[in-house]
Amino acid sequence: MSIGSSVLSQVSLCAVVVLCLSPARSSEAGPPSDALRAAFGDANTILTDPTSERHPLERLGAIRALFGSVFDFRGAAERSLGAQWQANSVAEQNEFTRLFAEFMQRGFVYWLASVADVDTHGAGVTVHFLRESVERETATVQIAVVGRAGRLIPVIYDLVYRDRRWMVRDVTIEGVSLVANYRAQFDRVIRSSSYPELIQRMRLRIATGLPRQEQ
Repeated sequence: MSIGSSVLSQVSLCAVVVLCLSPARSSEAGPPSDALRAAFGDANTILTDPTSERHPLERLGAIRALFGSVFDFRGAAERSLGAQWQANSVAEQNEFTRLFAEFMQRGFVYWLASVADVDTHGAGVTVHFLRESVERETATVQIAVVGRAGRLIPVIYDLVYRDRRWMVRDVTIEGVSLVANYRAQFDRVIRSSSYPELIQRMRLRIATGLPRQEQ
């Protein structure tokens, strides 16, 4: 994944994520689309607040905290690791989940960097809701994010109902699933080297702040 975004760009792009991830305010979650729509005001307020612009790192931290609170990282981590997940101990699963959460948040921000258009001095980000599908405790919400030059970027959120709210467990951008993408990367490293090597590479990427794809 390409690097080169400023802190402000990271904040803006994190906001794109949070706009569609913040939980509903009520104690009982309604339809997933309603929960996503309810987040736009709060996220755009953070993004376009001129006072927070003077503290970009704090704004970035606030938006990332919102993102982390509504994403089912453990479920996504298990799906991304495949058979290796069951082979790991509980301690190893917990460690991988923690690393994966950091890895995925950073990777998602940079992935959107080349396509998303966020107006930090105007309305923030514009998203069109297209359709919603709910089956018991799972749901998908399809949206289109307005990108640069007005291009519409298709995004599909895969959600699960847990702890009386909807939580996101995967995001598909222009036909590419983040979880499936990471699973392919992780599987290559494990097969060509080892699971400990994968963990070491993930630690290195997080330490250097570079969410590049594994080779």
